[in-house]
Amino acid sequence: MIVDKSRCELLHEIMAVDFKLYDLQLYLDTHPFDEDALCMYQNLVNDADELTEEYEEKYGPLTPKSAAGNCEWKWIKNPWPWERG
Repeated sequence: MIVDKSRCELLHEIMAVDFKLYDLQLYLDTHPFDEDALCMYQNLVNDADELTEEYEEKYGPLTPKSAAGNCEWKWIKNPWPWERG
């Protein structure tokens, strides 16, 4: 199976930003008034949105939520991971 390296790299970036977001969420649960952390969190949310948008434009939806189009269900439009060759 041939996997597009840039696709994997982009997915790894998304996962890394998501991990940072989850970690920062835990911190903010106990430090809700830390302005630096709140600013960092918002920046990471923006980064995650941009990376996800880039991935989905190139490779298709990442989640069922993003698969819902106006008039079609996009989740099954792309090949499944085991169908890529």
